[in-house]
Amino acid sequence: MSLLQIKDLEVRFAAPGTGLFGLHKQWVRAVNGVSLNLAAGETLGLVGESGSGKSTLGRAILHLNPISAGQVLFDGVDMAHGSAIDIARLRHETAMIFQDPYAALNPRHTIGETLAEVLRVQRKVAPQQIPARVNELLDLVGLRPELASRKPGSLSGGQCQRVGIARALAVEPRLIIADECVAALDVSIQGQIINLLLELQQRMNLAILFIAHDLAIVRRLCDRVAVMYLGKIVEEGPVEAVFTAPRHPYTAALIEAIPEIDPHRPLPAEPLPGEPPSPLNLPTGCAFHPRCRYARTMCSVVLPPTHFLHEHRYSCVLEAPLTPSAIHEQGVMTCNRAT
Repeated sequence: MSLLQIKDLEVRFAAPGTGLFGLHKQWVRAVNGVSLNLAAGETLGLVGESGSGKSTLGRAILHLNPISAGQVLFDGVDMAHGSAIDIARLRHETAMIFQDPYAALNPRHTIGETLAEVLRVQRKVAPQQIPARVNELLDLVGLRPELASRKPGSLSGGQCQRVGIARALAVEPRLIIADECVAALDVSIQGQIINLLLELQQRMNLAILFIAHDLAIVRRLCDRVAVMYLGKIVEEGPVEAVFTAPRHPYTAALIEAIPEIDPHRPLPAEPLPGEPPSPLNLPTGCAFHPRCRYARTMCSVVLPPTHFLHEHRYSCVLEAPLTPSAIHEQGVMTCNRAT
């Protein structure tokens, strides 16, 4: 049974109205009918361009953003319509790691005070055991106990992010949502944090929703990956299946754009054009069709069908996988048509 089940989740935000005096209300569908599952001990990567709704989805799961429709089942209980007791339980068993390690910590508190506050509020240990537990948490994330007396401003970005992970572990969570948690760090530090998350997940059987732009990191860390575009999941499946044989053109374009340290590897012949359209004025049919090199006439008229291939699902009219050779052939055909 999945620890987390998301069913047809929607998150809408009011936008400035149009017309005389702005009387015609507009709504931004930041999350538009998302369904996902996450099991204990599993890591699910959530990728997509900025503005696709990834962070909004992560915050909605933890009730940090209001839910407009749908269900968020945590351990079988629907938290979207849960009681105050249900939400309190959710907060006791989940945690979030934020993108900016400095902004996520109170600069006036020492590291020890930050961790001790969580332990006191969550009542995970007796008051007299808090100092010892703080040292245990620091040791768990590879930090020396003497750093407990220092403030965030005197630590490096990598050290602060380790503190953020220690704070998340202080609640003894079953689910962690990591929102771009390595994006602001140097490449060498990113590797250390990824290895730490892998080690902690295996040791503690954590479920992790890993939100990221960097697909190379997602491939290294995650068991499955979901690709999000304008509030919808367009493809989801096991990491290797999605990366080696993507089915949706948006996924293929993101994978093709992954940078590699190889001077002989050519740059993408046709990088993903343009930017996502405004969520206030979504295209009809498939929302991706204005940017899609494989778009057909029907794509602008009707919603794409959803295909299920074992654990792999995608929403597109195409049926064959978009392997690197297929992408290259399409690029050659496009160039020939242009000439």
